[in-house]
Amino acid sequence: MFKKSILLVLMIFLLSFSSSARGQVPVMQGENYHIGVGDLIQIDVYDEADLTKEVRVLTDGFISIPLLGSVQAAGYTVPELEGIITKRLAEKYLVNPQVTVFVIEFSNVFVFGEVANPGSFPIYGKMTVFEAITLAGGFTEVANTSKIKILRHEQGRKIALEADMSRLVKSGDTSQDVELKANDRIIVSRSFF
Repeated sequence: MFKKSILLVLMIFLLSFSSSARGQVPVMQGENYHIGVGDLIQIDVYDEADLTKEVRVLTDGFISIPLLGSVQAAGYTVPELEGIITKRLAEKYLVNPQVTVFVIEFSNVFVFGEVANPGSFPIYGKMTVFEAITLAGGFTEVANTSKIKILRHEQGRKIALEADMSRLVKSGDTSQDVELKANDRIIVSRSFF
């Protein structure tokens, strides 16, 4: 019972932290958020209506921009992508282009298995496995907290990671709390006693 109480308090703390962080999405976009596959971004080029558009980051991490063609977007922060687009437009097409990038829709992470509310959750800035599980309502009573699987697609390869959240729950050890990337899938299996 004591263990469950500690887990509940920790989940409430993380949920309140995640909620307060959401109120600062524009700041997080500029400083921490790395654009991910599936994000919908708005590109504004001042005084150039033909170059202003909304684009979705494709599965290969690229976006398509008039004049520039394919541009790598996934993995860059908003200011980094603004700089890349500005530089490429200035090299051949415009004098002193003013480019603004804004993320309209964020990518998701997906939580499956032994959690209260499995589903997809928007990833704002940095999110860890435990924060995603907290957003999914926390572990069920039969969850295997020591073997959480994280499935990821990166550069055309499937990567499988494993995290031991029991260490976080028991002693506050965050060393296993993996930072998530866009479209990660978290699978919480059932514990077999």
